This record gives sequence, C-alpha cells and structure tokens, in this order.
Amino acid sequence: MIYKIILLPTAKADIIQVVKYYKQISIPLAEQFLIRLREAKDYLREIPEGFQVRYLHVRTLLLKQFPYHIHYLIESKRRRVVILAIIHAYRNPQDYPIQ
Repeated sequence: MIYKIILLPTAKADIIQVVKYYKQISIPLAEQFLIRLREAKDYLREIPEGFQVRYLHVRTLLLKQFPYHIHYLIESKRRRVVILAIIHAYRNPQDYPIQ
C-alpha cells in the first residue's frame, strides 16, 4: 500500500534551514542530506507504521547518517503520511511550534 507524503509548511521550512546549514559546511553534505531525506520519505510511503509512536499519535523516523528525526502522522483512511517537522535529535520536540 502506497501512502501519499504531505509536507506541512513547518517541515518545508525545517528542510530549507538544514540544507542551508549543511551547505555552509559542504555542498555534497547538503546533497547527501536531501538524498537521505528522499530515502526516508520513500520508506514512509510504503511502511509508515514501521516506527513507534512517540508523542500522542506522532511517530518519528531517524534519518540515516544525520541527527534529524522526521515527525509525522498517519492518516490511514486518506492513505497519507503528514510530515509535521524535521527536528534535530537533541532538540526537545515539545519546544517546537507545530501548527
């Protein structure tokens, strides 16, 4: 079963911020971040239930190679995965303003 991926504006802003940060260090590193993000989204399309619920109904997936978690909800009836945010592993998600 393939799910559709929906990125909330907060998640899009997070991605832009992370890519800008990694570009300051190395353009190939920023590109590698985007590759890992794409791999994670592809995995979520196929197996969104594969990760544990961490906060209420919010699940998280740790990216390979990078210290960032994808925070997402599953809308089973609509066959959608809604990505709420991309949060650094050492940042408290409760301090993050998800709308």
